[in-house]
Amino acid sequence: MRLQTITKFETQDEYEILASYEVIREVVNGITIDSSAVTAADGKKIVKKGQPMSKMASGKYVPYNATGADGSENPSVILKHTYDVTDGDHIAGGYEMAKVITERIPVTVDATLKGKMPNITFA
Repeated sequence: MRLQTITKFETQDEYEILASYEVIREVVNGITIDSSAVTAADGKKIVKKGQPMSKMASGKYVPYNATGADGSENPSVILKHTYDVTDGDHIAGGYEMAKVITERIPVTVDATLKGKMPNITFA
């Protein structure tokens, strides 16, 4: 009899970014990721789970850019999953309010980011 566990498949984004389920507010009806603002790597435009996103004047969201001057420097949502926007814009889920694990956020979490996202607690 074999009692060891066997991994039959791996689930995308199996790591958890939430540090607590106590206070969570998700974006209602999702956000639209502007694929033209996502940089391609190896021919794919991937936006990682936990990425802070900023709302632009067009109503679409782009990845947070700390040095931006076009609105991308003001994040308001953290992505709930990883999304591939290679083929165009994508509707995505996100958190407006949550307690997240800092080490699992794909950007540098500094005092500036923390100040711009008062509804997100970085633990």
